[in-house]
Amino acid sequence: MANAVFSPRDFKAWVIEEAITGTAPTLTSGLYQLDVDSISFPSLNVNQVASVRTSTGRVAHVNDFFQDNDMRAIEISLSGTWHKDGGHVMLLQSVCADALTPDTVADVNVAVTHTATVGKYGESEANKTFTLVLSSPDRNDAQNIVLKGCLCTSFTMNADMGTDGGQYKWSATISTGRVPDLTENSAADGNAYSGTSVNMAALDVSEIKVASVAPILSAFSVTVSHPAVYTGVDEGSGYAAFGRNEEIEITASATVKLDSATMELPSEFDVQTEHDNADLLTLNQVTDTATSIRIPCGVMTNVTYNEGDAMMLDVELKALNNGSDAVITFDLA
Repeated sequence: MANAVFSPRDFKAWVIEEAITGTAPTLTSGLYQLDVDSISFPSLNVNQVASVRTSTGRVAHVNDFFQDNDMRAIEISLSGTWHKDGGHVMLLQSVCADALTPDTVADVNVAVTHTATVGKYGESEANKTFTLVLSSPDRNDAQNIVLKGCLCTSFTMNADMGTDGGQYKWSATISTGRVPDLTENSAADGNAYSGTSVNMAALDVSEIKVASVAPILSAFSVTVSHPAVYTGVDEGSGYAAFGRNEEIEITASATVKLDSATMELPSEFDVQTEHDNADLLTLNQVTDTATSIRIPCGVMTNVTYNEGDAMMLDVELKALNNGSDAVITFDLA
């Protein structure tokens, strides 16, 4: 008899690269675990019609009921603590349209010649899509949730000196155009996430830049957003092809102390015309490859006064392509 009582935190989140797009590999080994503190479980989003027709009176007729589970996209949101390891880096690679290389952690960037990841499901094309597994702690009472053919469509890395010791956190939106497997019942297993996290205390204060000034930094956030587009039909399996919309958008924000170094930022924002800023955002760790971030070019999109215990400024930024430098670089290797 079913008697388990689950918490959402009982479920583990795993990812694994697909060798055939939209096809889940064996899930009993080789997966990469994500360090998650929050899972927003997916809505199934089936297409359903159960409306009254003109010829059936005031109660919908059984012959008019229709349901389809092919032509729908499924999204899920995850968040947790950032680790420079295979699973977390793979999400970053996906949103930046880099080749997925979870077995080898490498730098991730959006190149000046960026092209989106596109393809057809069912093709032997490694490095493009991945499978996400939300594994149940007790498969007698709850089955795994397996999302195949996934793309990461939004990824945020952020940290705050006043929260969890300034640990780097992440949040991501993951999307797929394939029909999920809700009956998979194997014991998902693989590589546990790294025991080492990244924090703001290890930032090289001499190299912190926000809009070309060297501020005292309290918090930051960087987001790469690249929504997915699905088209075509593959009967019984979902959409046939995947791609991205027209813009990969890179935005950032920083909370900095109001002082002699930053006092000109409000007036500069008010009259700005210069977009090619050599140090729009630079956040270098003392060990650069620990997870350093650089956005060379962009524009301030807002500057507001933050009335905290100490007077601060909230600076919002958008990266732009200057035709020569990578739009954003995550230094990981």
